[in-house]
Amino acid sequence: MKIRDLEIFLDLLHTKSPTLTAQNFKITQPNVSVLIRNIEKMLGITLFERLGKRLIPTTRALYLGSLWVEVVQSYYSSLEALGEEGVLIGEINLVATHTIGEYFLPRILFDFAKAYPKVKVNLKIYNTQECLNLLKNGSVELALVEGEIGLEYAQSEGLIREVLCEDRLIVASNDFILASKPRYIDELLDKKWIFREYGSGLRDSFLNALGELKKEVPIFLELDRTTAIKDLVVNKGAIAVFSEVAIEQELKNGILFSIEIVNLNLERHFYSLKRKSHPINTILMRFEEFINESLQNKY
Repeated sequence: MKIRDLEIFLDLLHTKSPTLTAQNFKITQPNVSVLIRNIEKMLGITLFERLGKRLIPTTRALYLGSLWVEVVQSYYSSLEALGEEGVLIGEINLVATHTIGEYFLPRILFDFAKAYPKVKVNLKIYNTQECLNLLKNGSVELALVEGEIGLEYAQSEGLIREVLCEDRLIVASNDFILASKPRYIDELLDKKWIFREYGSGLRDSFLNALGELKKEVPIFLELDRTTAIKDLVVNKGAIAVFSEVAIEQELKNGILFSIEIVNLNLERHFYSLKRKSHPINTILMRFEEFINESLQNKY
């Protein structure tokens, strides 16, 4: 048996559904069923009771699971011991939302690659909803998102949620007179607002902060790239909402100006998410530790 076979078995103990486990591992449902039948045949015992489309683990299956999870953990831990002491060898697949992927992660990934040259990190950038979908279907092991993810929601979806750091949204303009004093949102409704696309965590955070007033904000244009929105605010006099880190240089150099909105709290969090069912992975654990250490040093 291969380590991947053990991982599929452990995932099935959690999902109790060959279909869901097949989706998590990007294989077909019959492949999962064949694997379980082969294991049962090899051991000469029944591991699951079939109730319709669901599989109910037997006590022997649960016992095997408690042993095999240690085998899988030991396997990944052993990779760390290969070669020189402390060397990690392997691969990580992760997704991040635009602000995190474009403005937070690049330097962290560069430093991680220097520290662990034998670990390949595959990063894709999507909006919050797309990141969640890829994480839940098993395409990636880790998602770093800026959308508000409630703890209850994360638990209900079988996810582990951790707060990465705090962030602040800024309504920005190239007009320093407009930004010279606090404004009520009503004073800005005649401006050309550029918004991120539907499903963006930044967009959702801002509109949720507005409450009922979000219905009043006119959306002149929607774009899925922060850099494109920034260009329109700088050069066309539009108005938009950014993460502070995305425009810190423009604010510092007087290219853009922050507009304080009266009675509006624009603080939010960045989160890391992973599946509870994902086997413990030494490489992934070290990568998470590295990110947390980097953010603590920065903030």
